Amino acid sequence: MSSPLEIINSTDYIISGEVSYMTVFCSNHYFFVKAHSNWKSEKRGICPIIEVSATVRTPRGLFAAQPYISIGTTHSLFEVVQIRENVFKVLRVRNSTIEKSAILDIYNPTFLEKI
Repeated sequence: MSSPLEIINSTDYIISGEVSYMTVFCSNHYFFVKAHSNWKSEKRGICPIIEVSATVRTPRGLFAAQPYISIGTTHSLFEVVQIRENVFKVLRVRNSTIEKSAILDIYNPTFLEKI
């Protein structure tokens, strides 16, 4: 069983977009996310994702974010970020903050590293 698909909107604007899958047997997901909010699908399925595209609605108009494109990934956490004024990008989130802090907590320096 795979985890649900999640899109994080880290911008100050409303976004909408589409998640495209590798096979015709999986129907695409369409999403709409308010500023600084998340969207989760109810079912992710096992189909590999080939593209996550987003359109950002700003006061200056609509801007297409640079899409995330893959030959087929099973990752299910993506984020839309603003690179600079009116330039946006869809990124795959590799690690969550919780995972990073857990790794730091496990680290136990050896005697020589304490010197």
